[in-house]
Amino acid sequence: MRSINDDHGRAWEALALPIKVAHLRDGARLAFRHEGEQVTSAIDFNSIEAANFAIETMSEKELRRRLEWAKTAAGVA
Repeated sequence: MRSINDDHGRAWEALALPIKVAHLRDGARLAFRHEGEQVTSAIDFNSIEAANFAIETMSEKELRRRLEWAKTAAGVA
């Protein structure tokens, strides 16, 4: 999990949301949470470990960009 601020200065947490991926294997989806509200991105990973590694190493600019796309897709301002 990692904290970032959106374009409006609101704090969000980037996290790996467990999901089933190809062949019903355990994987993860990049998701963001803010005060009980959660939005998911279109980014899937083959494991929780891969998702956590990506979240830890992704640039803040890239995380904010993914957050804005996820918010737009979910209809969140």
